[in-house]
Amino acid sequence: MKKLKHLGLLVASALMSSSVFAAIDISAATTALTTDGSAAITAVGTALVGLAGIAVVFKWVKGAIFG
Repeated sequence: MKKLKHLGLLVASALMSSSVFAAIDISAATTALTTDGSAAITAVGTALVGLAGIAVVFKWVKGAIFG
């Protein structure tokens, strides 16, 4: 039991003193995601508006022919 306690204390002190808890720089990753994400959202939004326009025009033409 004493060896287990000593091993636990040794592992805990090693984790506390190492660079495990060092700050991680994620600014480059978040900048890339923000830039790429904005471009992707803009592209999807433009495509959806374009499809909605095509659907309205199709409905208008269909109504003009068969109405």
